[in-house]
Amino acid sequence: MNKTKYIMKPKTPETPRRGRLSTACCSPFLDGVQLMKGDCLARMKGDCLELMKGDCLERMKEIPDGSVDMILADPPYKMTKRGKRCRPNYMKSGMGENLFDGSLPDTSKWMKLCFDKLKDDSHFYVFTNTNSLEGFMRHAKESGFKLHNIISMIKDTKMPNRWYLKYTELVLFFRKGKAVPINDMTSRDYEIVKMPALKNGKVHVSQKPLSFIEKLVTNSTKEGEVVLDIFMGSGTTGVACVKTGRKFIGIELDEDYFLAACKRIERETSQTTLNS
Repeated sequence: MNKTKYIMKPKTPETPRRGRLSTACCSPFLDGVQLMKGDCLARMKGDCLELMKGDCLERMKEIPDGSVDMILADPPYKMTKRGKRCRPNYMKSGMGENLFDGSLPDTSKWMKLCFDKLKDDSHFYVFTNTNSLEGFMRHAKESGFKLHNIISMIKDTKMPNRWYLKYTELVLFFRKGKAVPINDMTSRDYEIVKMPALKNGKVHVSQKPLSFIEKLVTNSTKEGEVVLDIFMGSGTTGVACVKTGRKFIGIELDEDYFLAACKRIERETSQTTLNS
């Protein structure tokens, strides 16, 4: 990939206050500029990367319709029906039925935007569980998508449940337009994965294995094509795109995760550039 040059566009011109260096992102491609929590960075942009902080329903409007080759969405979805015994141990008490603070995003709106941004005859992946499966399937159909397959990501961690322990997370595999085969047609519709751990650099509470995301990206795109992740989190999809020569657009609402994604993707970009 080409060396990436980022452009900083803070929302406010005020100078960052002292005492925020613990979350700084120093980058050789930023000419010595530091990205710090509190800067309210709106966008980092380069030849192959565009990282946008904000609500995906607003930021997706900046992306031209029919310009994206693949979209991956790992949205915050309903984790529990408020049952105390069936909550994962990493969910804080008092969080209601979803993993993150605040209300869940409007699925009908972001799915329709995803349909608009995708090119014809392209692929769309959505992570889900059984609680949100029916709603996601309905909204996808209403948006115009057709279901290709449901992929099972079988994890080495489990979710407590009174009706069999849950080791599986589902990935809904949709298409827009004509059915186009994946690049590696020997790929299975299930994958046994080792989930990221804190001791190995896990950043996001629902971070996915890089190898699994790489498989989705390389199966549904060619080098140089554009991948969009509308719930970027800690930037795993962006890292996968850098490693495999894809262009990447990522959107993340949470400032801490946005900065973490910037740092992870920048490190991978630096390493890729050094190795090229």
